[in-house]
Amino acid sequence: MAAPQATSAYATLAKTLHPRLIRFFKRWPPGTADTPKLNPFTSTVNPATGKWQDPIYSLRRQADLCKLARKYGVETLLPPTVKSSMAREQRAQEVKKVTAKKVKGHIWERQLMQKVEKRKQAMLNMPKMIKEWKLKGHGRGWKAWPK
Repeated sequence: MAAPQATSAYATLAKTLHPRLIRFFKRWPPGTADTPKLNPFTSTVNPATGKWQDPIYSLRRQADLCKLARKYGVETLLPPTVKSSMAREQRAQEVKKVTAKKVKGHIWERQLMQKVEKRKQAMLNMPKMIKEWKLKGHGRGWKAWPK
C-alpha cells in the first residue's frame, strides 16, 4: 500500500511543476544521473571514438533549470551542476578564502597601511626628536636623519 501512495505523491508533485522540469525529470529521473557518465550537465568521453562530447544542457539552460527547480523546491533532485545554489555558495566561500590570503591591487595600495603606520609612529616620536635636535645644536652632530 505504501507504493501507490508514494507514486500518487509524486504524481501530485509533478502536476505542480513547470513543464520544462517535468520534461527534464522524465528524461533523467532523480538519482539516475549521479554518475558523471550519465550526468547531462557535464561533458563526457565517447568510449568508441575517445573524443569529448559537450554536455547535453548548456550552462545557460542549466542555470534556467536550476532557477526553476529552486523556485519549485526540487533543486536537490537535479544532478550535480556548477549552476546549483550549493555549488555557487561553495565557490563564494573559496573566493573569500583566497582573497583573505592574497591581496590584490597596485603596490602603493598594498603598502599604504605600512606607510601610514610608519608615519603615525614618526608623529608620535616627533617631540622627542625635536628636543634632541635642539640639544645637539640644530644639525651639528646629528647622525640619524629621519626618512
